[in-house]
Amino acid sequence: MRIDAHVHMHGQEKDSGEFMKRLEMAGFDGAVVFSTAPDGMFGLGKTGTPKERLEKLMTYTKGRDTLYPFYFLDPTDEDALEQVKLAKEAGVCGYKIICSHFYPWNPQAMEVYRWIAEQHMPLMFHSGILYDGINASGKYNRPCEFEPLLSVAGLRFSVAHVSWPWTGECIAVYGKFNAFLKRNPGGKAAELFLDLTPGTPPTFRKPVLTDVYGNGFDVEQTTFWGSDNVAEGYNWEYAKRIRERDEEIFKELRLSEKIKESIFCENFMRFMNNN
Repeated sequence: MRIDAHVHMHGQEKDSGEFMKRLEMAGFDGAVVFSTAPDGMFGLGKTGTPKERLEKLMTYTKGRDTLYPFYFLDPTDEDALEQVKLAKEAGVCGYKIICSHFYPWNPQAMEVYRWIAEQHMPLMFHSGILYDGINASGKYNRPCEFEPLLSVAGLRFSVAHVSWPWTGECIAVYGKFNAFLKRNPGGKAAELFLDLTPGTPPTFRKPVLTDVYGNGFDVEQTTFWGSDNVAEGYNWEYAKRIRERDEEIFKELRLSEKIKESIFCENFMRFMNNN
């Protein structure tokens, strides 16, 4: 089984049947689907109220056992806690955040993370450079800015794109989280996962993956893969091409078949279900 763990809704989605067909053509059995981004992000303008965005997400993924709905929120919104609670009641599998105008350690946001951790639910972050027009947002998304999340006991979160172009910094931060987790097992520490979704230009892809799997840290059970595609009009040819490219790199790196299978399914399922 393969999961595309990084697919965005843009608000134009209709029935998910065509999406499922395109996933299959790309070689995937299911996907993580993020709700439409909050108002104003990426210059999208009005994308709907939190309730409207949540309803669209749940309607789109309803009845699809291998589509995993993640609610996209801004944790600095005044009603952010109410939003995550409503999303949990609606049946989401987890949450998505992009720090477009705030640091990950924003005090209000940290309260949201603590609540998510208490529910034993996963949280997916963007990390690395953010292509969002003229907004100077890169400073918010550097890996070191996630260090304060060490204090959120039991939080399971991922950083996307291996934080490119700050991949080395990402690996160092991962090592710190991993060491702390080993000293504090049993839900007493946060656990960091690495989302391999490309944000990396093609010429940098092999060096990045080489760094991830050659750093000496235990990453074999904490890396998973996504395409950064969109649900409506899912570009299956692109997804298939970059999956096969990365599989070839994994082969060159001599990753075992077990590790490769884990990257495309098992690791994400553990991230989502904590088992």
